[in-house]
Amino acid sequence: MKQEIRDQFRQAMRRMAATVSVITTCQEGENFGMTASAVTSLSMDPPSLLVCVNKSAGFHDVITSTDHFCVNILRHGQEDISAVFGGKLPHSERFSTGSWSFDGTVPYLKESQAAIFCRRAGIFEHGTHSIIVGEAVDLIIGHPVMPLIYSDGRYSTVA
Repeated sequence: MKQEIRDQFRQAMRRMAATVSVITTCQEGENFGMTASAVTSLSMDPPSLLVCVNKSAGFHDVITSTDHFCVNILRHGQEDISAVFGGKLPHSERFSTGSWSFDGTVPYLKESQAAIFCRRAGIFEHGTHSIIVGEAVDLIIGHPVMPLIYSDGRYSTVA
């Protein structure tokens, strides 16, 4: 593919607003997490979603080898959590930012917009990424609705 097309595609995707989430899991007693904006609903029956993770990310091997994970949808004002899980801190220090709890399987952010607990239902590979299908097994819904949005390199929210 021409470099020009890749550059234009990157610019086009910067114009697509996305809700910011932190994907979390636990492997052998150690918590792991990563900021993601490539998360989308897939199906209502069964309730499921997609999470896209770059194969070069340190989180990739963890998420593709665990059976459960949580999608923590961030709310406006949680930009610091997004930055920490986006790589500002090493994974061993990330859970020191925010108020985290553990459901017995995976860590979740207590003040998130929503926490969607998932069982991994499938993995598909495409190009540089793996597409992980998560089937919702439990949810915690926060109020009011004020998701953290990322677009063109900046955070915002919707009222």
